[in-house]
Amino acid sequence: MIKINKEYPFKPKTNKDLMSGQFWAIPLSSGNYACGRVIEIPSKKGIGSRTMFLAGLMDWQGSLPPVAEDLIGCRTLYQGAAGIITIHKTGLEGKISGYRPLELDGISPDYLRSQQFGGMLMKGLNELRPITKEEESKYEVYSTWGYTVIKNLVENFFVMKK
Repeated sequence: MIKINKEYPFKPKTNKDLMSGQFWAIPLSSGNYACGRVIEIPSKKGIGSRTMFLAGLMDWQGSLPPVAEDLIGCRTLYQGAAGIITIHKTGLEGKISGYRPLELDGISPDYLRSQQFGGMLMKGLNELRPITKEEESKYEVYSTWGYTVIKNLVENFFVMKK
């Protein structure tokens, strides 16, 4: 059974406080808001296993912080590994704003390719198998985002979209 923190907003301390589908408001320089989303939490122990998660930048922007209903039918523009501090640095008051199940919008971790040449095909944070030569050009490279990368991505994306 999945435990949903019903007391939103809240400031997560570790990724154990997170679950797939939670989202946070990202204040933009324009005065509008974008939305980050928790896509996946690591299932293995290791480096970053308490602080990292797969984040998604949603194809959404609004004049008010997002609520679950705003995300109906939205997709992710980008996905990348992020640290919990990403939420603290880019989120409105550094907090998770709410929750909407990813399945309702057909969102799942993207297929990615590992950073090394001839590496692995990944689905989100999980390595699946060695990547084929044909797949190397088909998928985006798995990336680990710095704390403000998601905000920089959205500022650049929506500026270019105009």
